[in-house]
Amino acid sequence: MIARLVGRCVHADSESLVVDVGGVGYLVRATTGVLQAAQRDPEQVTVHVHTNVREDAIQLFGFESRSEQQVFERLTSLQGVGPKVAIAVLSSISPQDLQRATLTEDVALLQSVPGVGPKVARRIVTELKDKLDDIVVAGVTTFAAQVSDGTPDAMTTFYEAREALVGLGMSIPEAEAALAGTDESAGASDRVKQALKTKQVRT
Repeated sequence: MIARLVGRCVHADSESLVVDVGGVGYLVRATTGVLQAAQRDPEQVTVHVHTNVREDAIQLFGFESRSEQQVFERLTSLQGVGPKVAIAVLSSISPQDLQRATLTEDVALLQSVPGVGPKVARRIVTELKDKLDDIVVAGVTTFAAQVSDGTPDAMTTFYEAREALVGLGMSIPEAEAALAGTDESAGASDRVKQALKTKQVRT
């Protein structure tokens, strides 16, 4: 089994790349993050690989990190979630956001992924929750502790504020970064104001 490739990117398109390792080219279906990294620095590419062996083919799927690869493997263990859907999920949602979505049952976030319908989104949120506990995903520990400690108010205002910021034109990662330093005890509207001030200072 191939677990990791380190080499030179000799070709990349919107879905896959070819990594040259010692004169051998490996075709890898990869997440958007991997493809963007390969385009930035094609001479030195590191890809964490999941090898999928079928009767008629051997497929390689590529990821930026070991934890991202593990999340992919947990996703594809669910009924109705194949490699194509799992790659689409991880191309649209970071492992951190996926972990939060399972903790807060944010089905809408999963439905925003191309190719993911309401039934599959609900299955991912419901069945993946207990399957990510042993994967160390940076930035989730504190949030998970808040949920388990029974502090839903901060959780609710966070998502309300994030939705408002996204409506104002921010991406989800930008909105979450802006909210990181806001007062968790404040209401959603106040957190939005604080986040906007923080973003203005940074820019």
